[in-house]
Amino acid sequence: MHTSTSKSLSLAGALILLLAGCTAEAPDPKESEGFRSGSITIHPLFVRGDSGGVGTEVISRKPSSDGGFRLDFSEDEVGGLGDASRAASWSAAITSTLLAGQPLEGRYGFQITGAIDGPSAGALKTVGLLALERGQKMLPKVTMTGTINSTGTIGPVGGIPEKLKGAAAAKYTTVLIPLGQRNTPDADGDQVDVVREGRRLGVKVVEVGDVYEAYPLLTGAKLPAPSSDGDPRLGDRPYDKVDAQVTAALGRYRAAVQDFSDSGTAIRSSLQQTGVVQQAKTAADQAADLRKQGLVAGAFVQAQQAAALMETVAAGADLLTPLQTQGLPGLETIIDRARDTAPTEAAFSAFLDSLGTYRPKTTSDVEGLVNAYAGAFDAYSLLDFASARIDTAGKRVQSADGDALQAALTDLITAVLYLELAKAQISSAQAVFEVGRDNAGGALAEGVDLDRIGDFFRRGADANYAAFTTSGVVSQIADQQGLSTDVVVRGIAAFDTDVAIAAQQKAVQPALEEYIDAGSDNGAYAAMAYGLSNYVRNQLLVEKYYNNAVLDKNFQITDVQFDGALGHAIDLARDQLGAEIDALTAKKATPVIGVATYEAAELVSDGTPLERFQALGGYESGYVTARLLGYLGGWIDDSADG
Repeated sequence: MHTSTSKSLSLAGALILLLAGCTAEAPDPKESEGFRSGSITIHPLFVRGDSGGVGTEVISRKPSSDGGFRLDFSEDEVGGLGDASRAASWSAAITSTLLAGQPLEGRYGFQITGAIDGPSAGALKTVGLLALERGQKMLPKVTMTGTINSTGTIGPVGGIPEKLKGAAAAKYTTVLIPLGQRNTPDADGDQVDVVREGRRLGVKVVEVGDVYEAYPLLTGAKLPAPSSDGDPRLGDRPYDKVDAQVTAALGRYRAAVQDFSDSGTAIRSSLQQTGVVQQAKTAADQAADLRKQGLVAGAFVQAQQAAALMETVAAGADLLTPLQTQGLPGLETIIDRARDTAPTEAAFSAFLDSLGTYRPKTTSDVEGLVNAYAGAFDAYSLLDFASARIDTAGKRVQSADGDALQAALTDLITAVLYLELAKAQISSAQAVFEVGRDNAGGALAEGVDLDRIGDFFRRGADANYAAFTTSGVVSQIADQQGLSTDVVVRGIAAFDTDVAIAAQQKAVQPALEEYIDAGSDNGAYAAMAYGLSNYVRNQLLVEKYYNNAVLDKNFQITDVQFDGALGHAIDLARDQLGAEIDALTAKKATPVIGVATYEAAELVSDGTPLERFQALGGYESGYVTARLLGYLGGWIDDSADG
């Protein structure tokens, strides 16, 4: 559930000062305050083999001729900018735009000298673009390595000892590294304290957690960090509305518990071993506890999760009953019933049709509509993912025996649960629509190009997905085990519905686009929902699986490598969402789903590794969605930093 998306300006002449450090051009006084053109030179660190060095990259920005968002890449070597570096450039351009509250348009140029690939210059590119926007220079002989995340946190990278030596050889005085990477392996696998190594080399090494910490060290100027006045709360009318939905969801949960208890003992035992029943009970208990505290928005999120999970196992038990009553011959009945997705597809289409007739008038209406569309698309993607797995597992079951048969049965049960979760997701999306729409909110600003907003977030989603599949844990496992990245992604998807949805939405995108382009008046909002939800989800996948998640042999997360960095990311995302809720509340447009996300995330922010990632995803989703509402209401400049 998603709880968890100006036209022609005069162009200033570019003046690039290629000095030992990085400089920015003076702004054209004739240029609109909403956009600042210019160029800046950064010096990213790189590794080749067992040695490192310092490169040169010129970043430029100017208004686009059509008001769109475009990136241009220039290189003087074949493969100078690899796929990972291109994805990092997209992430930097999009993240800096959102953090600075700038118009979602512009033409960005990335000109590389030599060949540098990888995402590790993402944070440096982001700071460079923020400095360019603010008309400030970057300090000479200071640089940074680290990936960039959507909230401005800086992610881990490899090769820091080698990069440090390269920086020392180039006479750099300061190198910034991601928080938690003081002790990091070198090319030989030996742990190196890079702060001490830096002292030996005459380079100051500083750990930084986000661009707000890095900015003054790279520019000498302050970048104000977001802050919130306090915990957000709902008004009386939305409180009552949400509370009624909590009652309904907990009623769904209890009915599903009864249905599950009526199923066969063997089937119940098998499904209880998946842990879903306990997850549902925990969510229901948390919903009840939050409700007692008056935190009904957070209770709504947990109650929806409890209902969806319990309905999933109850329906799964019913579907799998022939396995208990008939044994293996019952598999054919199960597979035939599972393949009949027509009723679910009809429910999906009917819900989309109802969304297509809704006419949003305020930013709050858009919050409900966009989240409902996102939930519906997730349901469709899960349905498609599960259907494909049921076909594959069914064929394996019919031809396997022994351990292979047990593995195939496990895959079949997983696919059946995903299939039923897709159905439950539609009900949850309907509940989200009910609580999110028709609340007090500001009028939508005139002249906002909805299609371009959708395109903006869709490109960010594609960049994040590319980073997820081509870097970090996924590519490492693929290389180590001789597997394709697609196989590894499918393996992780068996335990992480976010991965399953992200992978499948790429496959079903043409079908969704066909619906969006079919003439629905709300097609632009549907496209916006697709782009925004995937942007946030794919970003979370990067933060989970890019050098932070510790996976077992079955691709399940057992721990995190950089606990401090994850905690820092959660704290920053919480502050950002809180600040955005404060800004919208000041406009009498409190985002109901945003408050729900905030309260629910608070509950699990100190829990298990999986729960902490869940909290991070919730905060980030709420923040980006609230930022979107600021754009739609025409208020974004009021809440923009700096």
